[in-house]
Amino acid sequence: MPHPVIALVLSMTTSTMGAAPAPELSVRYERPDSPRAEQAKELLKDSGALKTRIRLPKPVKVVARDCDEPSASWDGDERRITICYSLVDKVRRTMTGIAETEEADARTAKARTEGALAVLFHHQLGHALSAMNGLDGGHAQADQFAALTLAADAPEHVVRAAEARHLLAGHAGIDHLSGLAESATFACLLYGSDPAKNARIAQGGWVPAERAPSCTGEYERVKSAIGAMAVKVRT
Repeated sequence: MPHPVIALVLSMTTSTMGAAPAPELSVRYERPDSPRAEQAKELLKDSGALKTRIRLPKPVKVVARDCDEPSASWDGDERRITICYSLVDKVRRTMTGIAETEEADARTAKARTEGALAVLFHHQLGHALSAMNGLDGGHAQADQFAALTLAADAPEHVVRAAEARHLLAGHAGIDHLSGLAESATFACLLYGSDPAKNARIAQGGWVPAERAPSCTGEYERVKSAIGAMAVKVRT
């Protein structure tokens, strides 16, 4: 049975991740229970990672909250994405540790952390889009959606998102960001969306050099397989 056509309609108002969220998306930040969770909440809010211009087939709730485990998840029955403060904190601490090892500055660590949070959200958005369009491709398909929505929604943040996932690929327990093969495939799709603009992805080695020439084809096949993208510019 052929897959239904999936239209991801993008209302473009600005070119920043701080653009107003889609009207179908509501975001709620629950009260944190600790100073560390409060810091994670403020980091998540300031990053703008939970805002998107992607129009969704049905309303979706996004809830940031305290959880027992550091995780992010999609609940199809409630049409709810949950982002745990403990996961945000884990990403922040891991990125800070990497920056200290590399002797990178705080601004670099902050940019990488924001890129990682964008990937986390768009991965869950991918689960939502997959489910609401009658597909069930698991994490691999959610990653494919995430690459498409990131490239369309925030192309200026694609490079830092690929870098962040590459850096976290070998760190176990970072929900949906771990895995070397998964990171390389994600980077390939992002690079293939615009090889000229995203050349740093290939230059940084975040996608294997021998694979880079095929990434445009990989991106086009994924885009064709899971639906056409209609772009609407708001005047």
